[in-house]
Amino acid sequence: MDIQIQLTREPIPEAVPRCAGGGAGAVMEFRGVVRPEEDGVAIAGLEYEAYPAMAEREFQRLLAELASRHDCLAASVVHRLGVVPAGEAAILARVEARHRGPALALLGEFLDRIKQDVPIWKRRTIPVVPVVAASPAPSASTSADALLALLREACAPLPAEQASLAEASGRVLREAVRASEDQPPFDRSAVDGYAVRLDETAARLRVVDQIRAGDWKPRRLAAGEAVRIATGGALPGEGLRVVMREDARAEEGMVVVSGRDAGRNIRFRGEDAPAGAVLAEAGTILSPGALALLASIGAAHPLVTRLPRVLHLATGNEIVAPDQTPPPGGIRDSNSTLVRAFLEAWRVVPEQMRIPEDETAAMAGLERRGLADVDLLLVSGGASVGEHDFTRRLLERLGFQILVSRMATRPGKPLLVARRAGTFAFGLPGNPLAHFVCLNLFVRTALDRLAGRAPGPVFHSGVLASDLAAGGSPRETFWPARAEWRDGVALLAPLGWSSSGDLTALAAANALLRVPPGAEVLPQGSRVGFLSTATGP
Repeated sequence: MDIQIQLTREPIPEAVPRCAGGGAGAVMEFRGVVRPEEDGVAIAGLEYEAYPAMAEREFQRLLAELASRHDCLAASVVHRLGVVPAGEAAILARVEARHRGPALALLGEFLDRIKQDVPIWKRRTIPVVPVVAASPAPSASTSADALLALLREACAPLPAEQASLAEASGRVLREAVRASEDQPPFDRSAVDGYAVRLDETAARLRVVDQIRAGDWKPRRLAAGEAVRIATGGALPGEGLRVVMREDARAEEGMVVVSGRDAGRNIRFRGEDAPAGAVLAEAGTILSPGALALLASIGAAHPLVTRLPRVLHLATGNEIVAPDQTPPPGGIRDSNSTLVRAFLEAWRVVPEQMRIPEDETAAMAGLERRGLADVDLLLVSGGASVGEHDFTRRLLERLGFQILVSRMATRPGKPLLVARRAGTFAFGLPGNPLAHFVCLNLFVRTALDRLAGRAPGPVFHSGVLASDLAAGGSPRETFWPARAEWRDGVALLAPLGWSSSGDLTALAAANALLRVPPGAEVLPQGSRVGFLSTATGP
């Protein structure tokens, strides 16, 4: 029997070429379509993942086994991976035979067994985006608080995966890690010194052995005996104490004890944690200290949230690479560097592409590339309403629902936010300061939710170090500033900027001040809310 297997992240076409020649008298086809609800709850889609090589091999093995019992000519299977929107096919299975009986039998057995035999699984349900407005009118403006609430509710954590400790830094633990054995797993010395019996009273003792860290030398000590032991060394037995080296004097084969402190100087088995105790809760962000703890107990491949797959598109015919000299009317591309550096805080390396300022050509390029594997799409520029600003039209043609098309904030008024099944898209205003603000406020929130973190941003309270002439804008302003902590108080120095394209403040900025609409002047000493931008998540 001819067998063809295809795993793809692209939609399954309606017409798939047949495998067999003209000898088939029966063609049985099954299409498994993602339903718009699961367990009575509306969903936008499902995400499938697999071990591709193993899945293809198991498909081949299963079909070959079934073909030995059912006389069929050909079988073909197409299975989608990644996010499959509701209403689209996740699997196509086709069997061709001379007669319908064998075709029906083989197809039925195949469908009954694929879940248990083939390593393809449903990783998550994609929730339906809360209805804000299908496509807001250009005049509708969204507040920062409203967009943050939308992102916190609509973005869901990505699936979990096992990662090495080297790859898990900064990621979120998805299951509790328990001690596989007592911690520490044996009684060990807390100091350099001499192990002696707990009831030993003699001052002059014979040294019968030496134990270094890593040695395992069980023995019973007799009265008048001692074992020289290093910090971390395993005690040779029970009922002992360790005399500190400072309280002893070594002689030829002997030790003279000059004093004994009140403690036993032993780290006892299980005193840190007994076997089975939870050492790291699900939801823990794996800091260097947490990773060291996991390493100490052999949890070398913790279950963590997988990293988001981010595609960044840079638009604009006027931009050139940073190492090039721009022609008259051109500028260097600073936004791509800003986006890449910003994402490093989440250990994400984006795929970055330039797309032409030609809607048809840009669309063709993105259709060739495909977006099925993308969790987060960032588009720099083209978000405004000018003649050459086509980001909104491009997103709509790609099947995205526009959730937000204008903000009641500055800088960053023309921000676009959209969603297609499990992929969020941000159309970022092209001006770099607006980029900086939108990344730190809104993209940060989406990344936190995708990572399984507590959703940001977190606003703190501080004091203005100087007067701020805010200008009375009717929109809420996120003003770049320099924050310094003194005696537990954040002092905030506002930085000057002339427009949303002004980059000069960003070299010193490590905070964004939250300036309310209509504020003219905020005097020195005023209490203000601020967001730290210094360290990412």
